[in-house]
Amino acid sequence: MRTVWLIAALVVGAAIALLAWPPARTAPPRGAPPTVPAIPAPAPAAMPATRVVPAPAPPPAPTPAPAPAPTPSSALDDLLGGSLVTASTPAAGGPPAMPSVTVGAPARIERIDERTIRVDGEFTIRGSGTERDPYIVTWELLASASRELDAAAGRFTLPGRIADLRGAWVRISGYWAPPLQVFEARELMVMLNKWDGCCVGLPPTPFDSIEATLSRSVQVQGKHLFRFGTITGRLEVEPFVAGTFLLGLYRLQDAVLESSS
Repeated sequence: MRTVWLIAALVVGAAIALLAWPPARTAPPRGAPPTVPAIPAPAPAAMPATRVVPAPAPPPAPTPAPAPAPTPSSALDDLLGGSLVTASTPAAGGPPAMPSVTVGAPARIERIDERTIRVDGEFTIRGSGTERDPYIVTWELLASASRELDAAAGRFTLPGRIADLRGAWVRISGYWAPPLQVFEARELMVMLNKWDGCCVGLPPTPFDSIEATLSRSVQVQGKHLFRFGTITGRLEVEPFVAGTFLLGLYRLQDAVLESSS
């Protein structure tokens, strides 16, 4: 009985030993190349991001310089064949430059009485030059500016006796006419000679006429009439020229026509 158990024990032990023994490696067939274990390939390295450099922008195209504006002209300038007579050239596109006016020798003043002076030994002026007591001037005094002022020669010199009257209140008598055929006027031409403003009489020159702007309108009736009156206002002396022609010299502002016929 013990022998049977001993044989069973040996058989069980042999079976356990066979199960625990590692399997034998199978040799490759004769003449086959030896097997080399595969080496895993390295993971591909991440490629660096490509930096995009923008191309430089082309330089802006040069802006062409603007063409100079043409010098303004008028039909009168074209008719007279030139621009305004000036001592300096007006800027392009700007208003025409005015003549360069100079003042001549100072006037020689001789006082006769409290309200009367003698100027340059030739002209008599009465008054104080104020609105209440204006200077009473003569056409001979105003016309004497022609001795030194010559637009054709480009000479714009005011005698001292004329320059001293600028801005003063003056009074003068003469013939007057409106610039247009109207029934009511606030602008008048006051003149030494008779002229109806159109067709009859002697047209004035810049030295024996005054452009007057009235402080209040006056009634105008009838055609081809000679009107005479006395006018008071603040005197301005400013040459107005076109080409080589002097068109105006004297102006009265805030004028009042005191009497007329």
